[in-house]
Amino acid sequence: MTPDELEAELDALPPGQVPAMASLARRVRGEALALPNAALRRAESADAGRVLAARHLVGELDDLTIRAILDAASPPSVEHQVWRLGTAVAAIVSLRARAAERLREALGDRRRVPIEPYPPHIEEQPYPRRVCDEAYLMLRELLHVGESRGRFALDARAYLRLTDDEKDAEIARITAGEPFTRLVDDLEA
Repeated sequence: MTPDELEAELDALPPGQVPAMASLARRVRGEALALPNAALRRAESADAGRVLAARHLVGELDDLTIRAILDAASPPSVEHQVWRLGTAVAAIVSLRARAAERLREALGDRRRVPIEPYPPHIEEQPYPRRVCDEAYLMLRELLHVGESRGRFALDARAYLRLTDDEKDAEIARITAGEPFTRLVDDLEA
């Protein structure tokens, strides 16, 4: 599928057609993964001469290979299994580092994020936020993979309720390399 064909398919989709969008996503994903999947198959072939170049390519494809590796059935060879897992982890770590770097850059952006007000019957309206506040919360979520969704949501809400000066102090702590502060007592203990 070419980019123009994708544009035409998206234009033809009626709004809210979840099954049609899911179908399109499966097709796009299948086409996007065709080359990484082919490289993965070649990287595990019996011909040792062909394996080296393919493994190098799979490693260079970084994030494009994560899905191909994790979605593929486990190979019968222990050596291939360990290589696959190591390659996927290396790509994930690289991708996480790139995302964290982008988020750290955004910690200095004090522009306001436009927020649509909730309907009037909802008592608590959304809290004002800045780009740096969103980046702080995303960075916390990215770096604290073991934190439960509930704990994250409670601390995110508490963070957004702080004044801009208090939020800036939290951001300065993180920028200085200090750990994230628990803003809400642990209710799960």
